Amino acid sequence: MNRAGLEEHFDLKGRPALDRLLRFEAPIAARYDAEHSAERLADLRSAILVGLVFYNLYNITSFALLPDTIGLSLILRLGMVTPLALALVWAIGRISPLWTERFVAAAVFGTYVVPVFLFWNSHSPLGLFTFGELSLTIIFANMLLTLRFFYAILFTSGALAVTLLAIASKSDLGTPLAFAFTVQVLTACAFALYANYREERRRSLDYLATLSARLEASGAHEATRTYRYLSLTDALTQLPNRRSLTDQLEKAFGQRRPLAALMIDIDHFKSYNDTLGHPAGDDCLRRVADCFARIAANTDGAFCARFGGEEFTFLLQDRGELVAARLARLILRDVTNLAIVHPARSDGLGIVTVSIGVARASWGATGSPQDLLHAADAALYIAKRRGRNQFSLWDSQAEQPAVVI
Repeated sequence: MNRAGLEEHFDLKGRPALDRLLRFEAPIAARYDAEHSAERLADLRSAILVGLVFYNLYNITSFALLPDTIGLSLILRLGMVTPLALALVWAIGRISPLWTERFVAAAVFGTYVVPVFLFWNSHSPLGLFTFGELSLTIIFANMLLTLRFFYAILFTSGALAVTLLAIASKSDLGTPLAFAFTVQVLTACAFALYANYREERRRSLDYLATLSARLEASGAHEATRTYRYLSLTDALTQLPNRRSLTDQLEKAFGQRRPLAALMIDIDHFKSYNDTLGHPAGDDCLRRVADCFARIAANTDGAFCARFGGEEFTFLLQDRGELVAARLARLILRDVTNLAIVHPARSDGLGIVTVSIGVARASWGATGSPQDLLHAADAALYIAKRRGRNQFSLWDSQAEQPAVVI
């Protein structure tokens, strides 16, 4: 999900809300899983394999403590739990993160039931000493596997219920031992669940703090980009502005690439504004600018900016004088085809037209971007003086207009 979508799930302090079970809202949870699932799956695999080794080591104690159920212990631990645990290790990464957490919680509960059953089923006098294994399994699930807090609650509640049932129904347990075992399992469950809560809360809040910082940084970056765009864009026409034009000129001059500049002026624009008003004048500028933007987009190496007022500038890179002349003719034709009514022209044309001055950078002599623009502007002045609705090419060698069309 993008930044705007994520921000909908943040509170007024800019932090995504956690529910009481330390669960993220769905968009945050999906992002967390995408970023951390590989690390989580690796931790689960290693924890399960390590836990499986120690789990089966208790078969050794069963020979001494559970001699009446040693065969059943070997069958349940080695024949059933071990293959299922290995199958879970294989499946991790092949199912979704949500179902992975569910299967792990279910598997560790099933694993826990086995020693509870062996404790309950055995009538060996030393079998009671196996009760300590139950607390270790509860701590393992909550602190080493670090079940997600919601599943830790389910597992711990289920483990407590099964254990209390086994204590209550074991016929050879006296009341003092039953009370002691009850206190032990209650203490183990409370301790392990509290430790899990602290760990999961720290994990969740650390991620939210990191995510919040990243979103703030992203917002600052977007604001910077927006500011830069606005600083380089003309507000009225949405064309690049004079500052952007200067950047393009300096870049081209720095690379000493072939470059032509076309200085364009809308003919009789003051009389258009005076007759029809400034709102109509702004609309005229926007329509002409849209026309220029389309031409620039369809012309290789072309860049168009609003120079100021009713003046616009085209830059044409890596093209010769003939291509620049063709571009000038295209601009004259397309603006004329707009057929923007101009009721105040003194020459009788009746529509908006433009005049254009064209100049090319000469790398045989020293020059600057300003020199190029001055040359184009001088050619524009000649085109306007000789009747408008035409363009003039500037001869950089003779320092005068070469052609007027």
